[in-house]
Amino acid sequence: MSNLQQTARRMVWMRHIPGFQAWNRLFFRREYPSLSREVFGIRFAHPLGLAPVLDRQADLLDECDSLGFSFSGIIPEKIPFQTLAQRLQGRKTDIRAAIELRADGASEDQARDSLIRTYSLLYDFADFFVVDVNRQTGQTSFDDISDWSDILDELLSLRLCYERYTPIILRLPPGQTEGESRRMLDFCLLSGIDGVVVSGAEQVSRCVRYTKDRLPIIGSGAVSSSEEALSLLHAGASLIEVAQGIPSCGRSTSRRILQAIEKNAQPLP
Repeated sequence: MSNLQQTARRMVWMRHIPGFQAWNRLFFRREYPSLSREVFGIRFAHPLGLAPVLDRQADLLDECDSLGFSFSGIIPEKIPFQTLAQRLQGRKTDIRAAIELRADGASEDQARDSLIRTYSLLYDFADFFVVDVNRQTGQTSFDDISDWSDILDELLSLRLCYERYTPIILRLPPGQTEGESRRMLDFCLLSGIDGVVVSGAEQVSRCVRYTKDRLPIIGSGAVSSSEEALSLLHAGASLIEVAQGIPSCGRSTSRRILQAIEKNAQPLP
């Protein structure tokens, strides 16, 4: 069992202790008015959120808020959609929920049908969607943006059927060449994709230069220190997604990072 799974398991049973969430909010969460921002048309309390590594099934959304995160990623797997929808609808806090869409399936048709079904059934409950175009995701191999274009076009078309506008973000695979990144960024700019998630300050900076700040960016990675978080923001990221920082820093991860961001004098995007 990973450190993150152990952390999640402890939080599941500890939340039943009277006052546990209130204690978390007192010691680990505070307001940062100067860090509030609007990204993808959504108001975030501050730029720091969680990748879908701790609360994969929306079981700890309010707990993640009490630990000081502004959004949390969710992977709809091995859980009934109705249960997941109830958890998302039952949030008592303002934490934003990012539904991760992955092309899981034995064939391309099955992967596409699964992704479209998840998107359609959870549309009314997500704050935004993140489409993971990593070629290693699931059992199906999509090797280029051209393999994804039909699926993404269908998602964008389906969005027109809903009254509420929900952003669609693209997670770019790590380790891409500059040419591969540019092809995906061109597709995003031309198609109406609302933003991208990229790993590492170098790739964030590359995307900012190429798009000329026309595409909001979530900087992701093993953010376990304030220096790593600041490097993503200063490279041009609008939001930060902590992927592996909690085990090394504990529950005070967000407080330490946000205090450093607040004190840093360099202007942030």
